Amino acid sequence: MYNLKTTIRNARKNRVVTFAKLFGLCISFAVTLFAVSYVYFETSFDKCIPGYDHIYRCLMQGKLGDENADFAVTSPAQAKAMVDEIPEITESLRVISQGQATINYQEKSFTGGQLMYADTNFFSFFSIPIYSSIASPLASENSLVIAKSVAEKYFGTADAALGKTIEMRGENCIITAVFDDVPKNFHLQVQLIQTVQKIHPDNNGWGSQSYCTYFKTNRPKINIDELNFKISKVAIGHANTDVDVANAKTMNDLKYAPDQYLFYTAEPLTDVHFSNHKFDLAQTANKTYVYGAIILAILVLLISSINFINLTIANMATRMKEIGIRKTNGAGNRNIANQFLLESVLFWLVGFVLALVVYQFSRKYMAGYLGFDIALSNGGFIKIIGYSFLALLIFNLIINIFPILIISNKRVLNLIKEVKTDNGSFFGNKSFLVLQFALSAMIILCSIVVYKQVNFLVSKNKEYDSSNVIMISMWELNTQARKSFVEELKTFGAIKSVATSEFYFGTDPSMNDAYFEKQEVINYFHTSDLRVDDAFFDTYSLELKQGRFFNKEMQSDFNTVLLNENAVKKYTSDGSLIDKKVIINSQNYNVIGIVKDFNYRSLHHQIEPLVIRRAENGGIVNIKVAINQIPEVLNILRSQWKKFNIGFPFGYQFHDDVLAQNYLKDQQAKRFLLILSMLSIAIAAVGLYSVSYFTIIRRTKEIGIRKVNGAKITEILAMLNGDFVKWVIMALIIAIPISWFAMQKWLENFAYQTSIDWWIFVMAGFIIAGIAILTVSFQSWKAATRNPVEALRYE
Repeated sequence: MYNLKTTIRNARKNRVVTFAKLFGLCISFAVTLFAVSYVYFETSFDKCIPGYDHIYRCLMQGKLGDENADFAVTSPAQAKAMVDEIPEITESLRVISQGQATINYQEKSFTGGQLMYADTNFFSFFSIPIYSSIASPLASENSLVIAKSVAEKYFGTADAALGKTIEMRGENCIITAVFDDVPKNFHLQVQLIQTVQKIHPDNNGWGSQSYCTYFKTNRPKINIDELNFKISKVAIGHANTDVDVANAKTMNDLKYAPDQYLFYTAEPLTDVHFSNHKFDLAQTANKTYVYGAIILAILVLLISSINFINLTIANMATRMKEIGIRKTNGAGNRNIANQFLLESVLFWLVGFVLALVVYQFSRKYMAGYLGFDIALSNGGFIKIIGYSFLALLIFNLIINIFPILIISNKRVLNLIKEVKTDNGSFFGNKSFLVLQFALSAMIILCSIVVYKQVNFLVSKNKEYDSSNVIMISMWELNTQARKSFVEELKTFGAIKSVATSEFYFGTDPSMNDAYFEKQEVINYFHTSDLRVDDAFFDTYSLELKQGRFFNKEMQSDFNTVLLNENAVKKYTSDGSLIDKKVIINSQNYNVIGIVKDFNYRSLHHQIEPLVIRRAENGGIVNIKVAINQIPEVLNILRSQWKKFNIGFPFGYQFHDDVLAQNYLKDQQAKRFLLILSMLSIAIAAVGLYSVSYFTIIRRTKEIGIRKVNGAKITEILAMLNGDFVKWVIMALIIAIPISWFAMQKWLENFAYQTSIDWWIFVMAGFIIAGIAILTVSFQSWKAATRNPVEALRYE
């Protein structure tokens, strides 16, 4: 109790230090809790599925010439072939995304959510509870199974939704079952499910790859290499007759050619969330950002811990007599150590309680600002609090050993005489100041580079004009009505052009196997497949290098294609490709044009081969708006909506907004780093203010003597600020090479990278130095303008 009273008395007496310590601990602990919550949630994906260690997803991976292939989709025939021919595989499942869907019921329209087509065993495969009065709710093509949240929101209860007939995408569907909402940490976020037989996948064979294929094994921890070989052998044996699969002994034996091959590999279910494959419909995340959250939380924690040590050492001078008197009255080193350890633990406990309050009140706001939802169960939340509590407590005890040993081991005579350590040396408390600002500088430097990279991705020339393009999904409207709607839009002067496509332009298109002229291995190339109408090229101002675009008046153009320059590079024969054949799904297409390469996918990826096929009246309507006419066009669209009596809510997206979705994780990283930069600087500034406060107190007499001897205020300010600026410059020298290396590694995640320019380091230096000077100058100005008589009588 005596030690506790002493701790409280000292905390009240040194309010500046108390505030600085609690502020740093509270903020850093809150950041740690938030980071741990984020990491816990991200790493828990798909572990909620019973038997997850038996479940895998099939990938296509390999090499196509000078490009690496890594696809999350396979052929529709893959699923059945694996079950039939590989004993270790007991069950398979196919899933294909159909985008957002609108439901019409009793003259009301509402957004149903994400629609997917799946095999009938979807719910049993992932052990998702389902409520239905029939044995097989996905048996019919017009059957629809909806999530419980959708049923309760629009029909009142799950039972009330069963048997209802609704309209979706121009056809009547019967709600045959309701399923429990999938967990937030399940990689397939879906609200509406219909049978995959609606699109007759078995008719597509092995040539088209658009389906996510899952399978279960008869035991966990199966040998992945052996399984990959068996899967590849089955798939290649069916898809390519030129490979001798019967005599294949290794994966190399299954290659079409040394630089032309696709293997079929098994990906564990728990790896899906952190995957980075092309054409992936899963909710994925970049593991770099998870590691980054951990590292940055540790950096902020280190900054506050160093701040705590620094303040403790700086405050030592005001408590030397207290410790000396206690020692002369019989207190040993252990008693002194216990006193300061109790103070440390008490500060830590108060800081942790304050951090819990900050975390609870700010969690929703932070999640909203950063753009992601951390859905934690009560059990998960308690685990996070418990683990964080123990880890931070141990960390606190470790980092406080240094100042406690310094204080408790001082000799009595030195304490009573107030013999001070050389705080001006690098090994005094200034070393901690340097380290603190070095860590802050690293966070600021990283923030600037991330900000610059994200802006570069958004603003880079994509080789087409994406400005003022409005996109509307109209798949729910029947083909004839959609055609009439589009044709009427073309009559308005504020609308420059209208085009249709089968996918939102800017998202991943479908993909296909293709051949030049003859269906032989040497002519093979893997390609993205974009299906658009004739007006698409004008709407996005695509540049033609050779040949021509589609002609609306020529029906024969439905059997033609345009290629991008990257696809042309795959052609190994001589001469132009114009008027030559490209074979897709065993169908011949005549090449009529070559378009300049453009970034049809996000800038995380290099430009790859692309074929463009003609398809009229696609479900995505692309509207090019004249400059400054967007409000007028939106009013036109709303009036046309009413005129055509469209039965689902009016909604639209700008093309640039769709592109921005590709960089959501990067935007989150930018915002997260911005917050951490502000917090780390705030902690460092508060700590520096406290350190400068004690430094100037110790130099009060010196300042008075200098003023009596004619020193000017500016000279006093320069003297007091000079030391701190020197240490800040040293902090920058430490931070710059480490930050440069870390950011170079991070930029390797992007196909197109911004440069790390010299001005970034100059800007960070000015920010750090400016904050340090402003923080110290307040105390320096007070000391420099003080009456020298008062300064000399200070003690």
